[in-house]
Order: sequence, then structure tokens, then C-alpha cells
Amino acid sequence: MKDLFIRSLAGQFEMLTDFDVVRQNAINNEKTINVNGVLTDRNKHAFPLVQNENYLIYGEEEYVIKTSTIKPIGNVLKADATAIHRMFVDLSDMYIYDVIKGEKALSIETMLAFALKGTGYTYEVDTADIAKSTTVENFGDSKSLSLLNSIAEKFGVEYECMNKKIYIAKEIARYTDNQLRYSFNINNPSKDIDTNSLKTYIRGFGKKKEDGTYVATAEYKSPLADVFGVRHADPVRDERYTDESSLLAQIKSELHDRIDISISLTYVELLAQGIQDIRKGDYVWCIIEPFDIDLRIRVVEVEDYSDTGKSPKYTLGTIMRKSTDIVSDFRRTQKTISKIIDSSTGKIREGSIKIGGNTVFDPGYDPTKLNIPQYGLASANSDGLMSSVDFIKLANILVGPDGQVVVALASDNTDGLMSAEDFTKLKRIKMPISGEVDMQSILDRLTALEQEVGGQV
Repeated sequence: MKDLFIRSLAGQFEMLTDFDVVRQNAINNEKTINVNGVLTDRNKHAFPLVQNENYLIYGEEEYVIKTSTIKPIGNVLKADATAIHRMFVDLSDMYIYDVIKGEKALSIETMLAFALKGTGYTYEVDTADIAKSTTVENFGDSKSLSLLNSIAEKFGVEYECMNKKIYIAKEIARYTDNQLRYSFNINNPSKDIDTNSLKTYIRGFGKKKEDGTYVATAEYKSPLADVFGVRHADPVRDERYTDESSLLAQIKSELHDRIDISISLTYVELLAQGIQDIRKGDYVWCIIEPFDIDLRIRVVEVEDYSDTGKSPKYTLGTIMRKSTDIVSDFRRTQKTISKIIDSSTGKIREGSIKIGGNTVFDPGYDPTKLNIPQYGLASANSDGLMSSVDFIKLANILVGPDGQVVVALASDNTDGLMSAEDFTKLKRIKMPISGEVDMQSILDRLTALEQEVGGQV
């Protein structure tokens, strides 16, 4: 477990105990840590230092607190803070006002020296597989971090900072024989599919003539346009191209006509089996049978924890499904569907679906049998889609012109809206000539009627 320290802008330096740390580290991206803990007797001298712009030191690297929250939880105070690796903060705060004017071919060392001038950071370049130079125009007039990222993009390189030294290489990686295998040393794998960047059409424009036209132009439509339609990418405009073939090759390489798939998983290190450590940038063997994945793939992001009992989380590099593979799968699916569905009618072709002997159906249902019962309509004397008893009941229901069920009025001998007995009682009540209703008088008469009827029984 790594120790966590904190240093204030005034220079006060303390160990920050009773705090948990989550560190996120990705290729060519901000390295951050999140810390959280509560005020205790052991950290009461350091706890008040958890403030914005103070420094956290974790794993011998410095991070600058950029967001912090302190709030009471019951009777204790809890602090939560997020800090960014110092290099990203320092280079983002440094502005290079100078400009290397005009269009020039510059080496990576020249551009790095220019971008990092006055920052206090040094660099070391592994030149293997890196172009000797790249053509840029009016390089400068930007923040050092923006210039560093521009250099990384133009040369296609990666960088990693340790303390105040930046290491640059084509890939900062180790090729290992370590294995990440489902149900062995990885848990909870997930496959994320991203089509946000998918494009199927691109155009390119080369060097301009004096009359405003171009010496070379090119366009390219991916085979995926037949599957997903035409999706325009940003055009390429580059004065270096004077012939169509080289411009076409360039725009093809820049078109993102593929589907990106990334894998995230939790790694359980098994020391008993001699499993080695796995770091950001490593190439490892990844075997996940449910995803049909068995290949060497790169770790592009690591999330680890100060809690040694918690397994680190890895994000693996993008698995790219090429346009040709996608179109091939699509056509196979299309061919299979066309055997079942008649495209002219949209209906299932007769005889296209065959049922095997192992097919399982709900109890009582077997479409392979020809004696499927056929039901006719029911009547008062025979069963059908319903029983004859239910048919008689339904036939006796009267429905008025308004669609409402009609209930017959009562009589001396038949029940209706009320019973025949109540109907007889009401008939014997005589209303006063004035028409004014005396409810007490009615109730007295009903009681007398009840007694009279009872005495006759």
C-alpha cells in the first residue's frame, strides 16, 4: 500500500492517513487521483490541508488538488478531493507566445524543445519508428500542453511523465506473455461498442492553383455505405499533395470506417500462480470465451486503489472491426434472412422453416402434428369456441342502442332491477294526495307491511 502525503502552498508537509485513494491512468491522457476520508485523531494535523491547489504526493508523484468537498457526516467531517498530475497542470498554465513562422519541416526534438521552453520539464525521445520530421505551419502561440498534444498527434507518438521528465516513444509499452483469462484471473468483463466516430465517405483536396482550383482531388466511399448509408467525414485539405493516388491513400487512412470495441474488466492477481504485474501500455493475452476473444491486446487505462484488497480495473485497447468484416457479416445475415423472408411480400416463405426432432414447445402445442383441432361456433345445443351453457348466458344479455347492458324491470312474479318481493311492497304504499312525501310515514308503512306479510306467512 502506497503512502499518501499532502503539502500546502505555504510548505507544510504531512502524511495523510485514514484516506482511500483511487488512481486513474490512461495513455496520453490526464493522470488523476481521487482521495476521500474522515477526520480522525491520526490525521487531524493533515486534514485541514485538503484544499484546492495544495499538492498530494502518491507513488512518488505530485498531483494538484483541483476540486474538493468537505461536509459533515453525522458527528464527523468527511473530505473528498480530486487531483490532477502536476505535469498536466504546469503545462496547461504555461503559454508559449513565440511562433515558428511559415511552413517548415521540423524534427520532434526541435518541436519539444520549443513547446517545453521555460516549463522546467525535460524530455527523452526513443526515436525508433518515429519520422525524422513533419511539416507544420506557424507552430506555437498556444499553451505548452496543447503543443505537446499536437506533437504527439502529428508524429503518432505517446508520452509519459515521471516527476519532471517526459518520455516519448512510438509506443510506451511492454510485450508480455501475461494472460487475462475469464473465470481464471478476471471478473466482470464488459464489452463496449462505439459507433460515434463511424463515417463512410470522405473527400480530399491537395495543393491549390493560382486560379483557386486544386492540382489534385480525391474521394472515397467505404463499403460500409451500403450498410449504414453515406456518412460524411471532415474533408482533408493538405497542400503537400499534388497527385490523386497519394491523396486517395491519405483520405482512406483517415476515414474511420470501422466499429470500435473496447473491453473493461477487473483483474484478480493470483500470486500463487506466479501471475506478474500488469501496467498501463502492456500488451497481454486476453481470453474471454463468452465474447469469442482470444488475442493479444493492449492495456490503455488502469484504475487502481490504495486498498490492496480491491482488484484493479483495466480498460483494454480498441478491437477494430474492419469495414470488410462488417460488410461480410451483414451479407451473410442478409442471405440467410432472404431464404426465410420473401422481400417482395415481407412474409415468411412457405417451407422455409423446418422443425427438428429436438425442438421444444409449450405443453400441449406441437405444430408438427396435422390433427390440430378446428373449432366451430357454439350454439344453444352444441359446444364450439365456447360452451353451449356460456352461449345461452351471453344470448340472454340485452344491450340497448347506446351499447349499455339493459336490465328488465321487476314485476309481481319476476326479479329485475329489484326483487319481486320488494316490488310488491312498494306497490302497496299509497302516496298522499298533496304529493308531498313524508319519509317517516313511508318508513312506518313499510314496517306495517313487513309485519302484515310476516303475520300471513
